[in-house]
Amino acid sequence: MKDFEIQELKSTDLLRLKEFADLEIGAGYYSLEDLQDIFDRSQVDGKMCSFLLKKDSKIFGLRFTLPPGKWSHGKGSGLCVEKWPHALKDTAYFQSLFLARATQGEGWGSRLSIRSIEVLKELEAKGVVCHSWKQSPHNSSARYLEKMGFQAIAEHPLYWQDVDYNCTHCLKPPCQCTALEMYLDLGDI
Repeated sequence: MKDFEIQELKSTDLLRLKEFADLEIGAGYYSLEDLQDIFDRSQVDGKMCSFLLKKDSKIFGLRFTLPPGKWSHGKGSGLCVEKWPHALKDTAYFQSLFLARATQGEGWGSRLSIRSIEVLKELEAKGVVCHSWKQSPHNSSARYLEKMGFQAIAEHPLYWQDVDYNCTHCLKPPCQCTALEMYLDLGDI
């Protein structure tokens, strides 16, 4: 765990971030244009909501977070806004969290997420929604989110089927994975 640092996402990280995403998420999940868009939408009022886990200049993890007002949907299809305790305009979005295999199980995902939540609270966001990958190894995605206080709202089969990429679980398009829509009320923490 030593020598790793959590750093704000910077525009100079995008090329290395594309390489990391192709390896850890699946080839083509994010284009450079997608990453530039996420970088642009991750900021509001001079505050960056997305963070990277780095050692020296190498990327070992990412937490993409879009603040309220900077998003309207996730990467795939499916939102149950009517089940949320707060309106879309008051809710942030955890777009993606991925860690290099060598850093998984060491608490870095939670640390990256907590860092984003700290900024979201400064921005007076009332909640955070995300789509958890149901097929994650040992259901680690939903388990870590539940430990943070997220609650399952809905299940979206074939959530990523329209994303043209090579899912690391399905190994070829289209992705057949299911997303669990989960919500964290920031007033509860």
